[in-house]
Amino acid sequence: MSAGVLTGPLEETALKSIRCSLRGAAYLAVVAGALVGCSADEPEREFAAPKVVCEVPVPADALSALLPASGRRIAVPEHAFNVDGEGLCKVSVDDDVVLRVTRERIDVGDSAYFILHRRGSIQDPKSTRDRSVAYADRAAASLIKCRGAGVDKEDISIFVDVLKPGRPDEDAMKSLITGYTGAYQKQQPCRPGS
Repeated sequence: MSAGVLTGPLEETALKSIRCSLRGAAYLAVVAGALVGCSADEPEREFAAPKVVCEVPVPADALSALLPASGRRIAVPEHAFNVDGEGLCKVSVDDDVVLRVTRERIDVGDSAYFILHRRGSIQDPKSTRDRSVAYADRAAASLIKCRGAGVDKEDISIFVDVLKPGRPDEDAMKSLITGYTGAYQKQQPCRPGS
């Protein structure tokens, strides 16, 4: 019998036991690795950002950045506003309201900055050069000025805000409100004068 070499039934049983333990440990390592890999994966988004929100075309990439990172389905009402174009439109993901768009006709003299400050409780919003749009990471406001021959002298206020689990993003909010306002303005929302 040479040193270090196992022979006999007792030694063979010991070797079998060690092999089984090693196989069991390897199996557990593979299973544990698979479980860790599964739990580390982020939930996926199973819906696509719509190209039309609340009756108006929008920049889908900006909208996508504001919507939750995961979810199964998105719901956008087809008709949320009254005949004058006023009202509240709620966008939901898996039954959670994540984005709201409010449109209303207001008296001349307000500004997008003050609308956002008042409605969104935003202390120091940013605004575009012409001050027709004010925005922050979770809300934005804009004004369409109805002026000129043949239209009522009034402003149309658009207010957009994102709610959890939606994601705040200042650049996306600016792009969304600017795109939404421009597209809505092309629909000629100003009422004919009386």
